[in-house]
Amino acid sequence: MSSERLESVSAAQRGDTLKALEWLDSALRVRDPGLLWLKTDPLMDPLRKEPRFQAVMRELTFPQ
Repeated sequence: MSSERLESVSAAQRGDTLKALEWLDSALRVRDPGLLWLKTDPLMDPLRKEPRFQAVMRELTFPQ
């Protein structure tokens, strides 16, 4: 897991939604391979209802 992804998970678990989403955007920019687990990672559950999180999910184009 890259530092961007790790920081995003850590911030999400601390309840720092804004920081978690910033790190998630950064992970997307560097094409972090850990994003492959984003759809099923329970540690990211606090972010699932956030529009920015949903935009990242659309950007990754996961199969239905």
